[in-house]
Amino acid sequence: MILISDSMRSTGMPDGEYDLGGLPAVKKGREVRLKDGGAIAGSASDLMDCLRTAVLEMGIPLETAVAAATVNPAKRIGIYDRYGSLEPGKLADVVLLSKKDLSIRRVYRKGSPVG
Repeated sequence: MILISDSMRSTGMPDGEYDLGGLPAVKKGREVRLKDGGAIAGSASDLMDCLRTAVLEMGIPLETAVAAATVNPAKRIGIYDRYGSLEPGKLADVVLLSKKDLSIRRVYRKGSPVG
């Protein structure tokens, strides 16, 4: 299993109106709809949202969901030698999560804290 997100560029932005390839779209929560007609235009869910949904709402074990967001896609696209797990020689991009609600506690990029 591989977790993916079809998030649009309004992901992480406040609710409101955004441009979708020249078409006005309205973001409300994690859903984006075309302004004219209201058809679903896409999602404003990022990969962390997908991980949280898999674990907290679907009951998928945390270890399985994390592998589906890291190891499995890295192997599938041929970059597992550099990404996807914490091993000597890899780039050490890490997201630390709270155990309770899987909120982001700290982010590391190439082993250094971000922010």
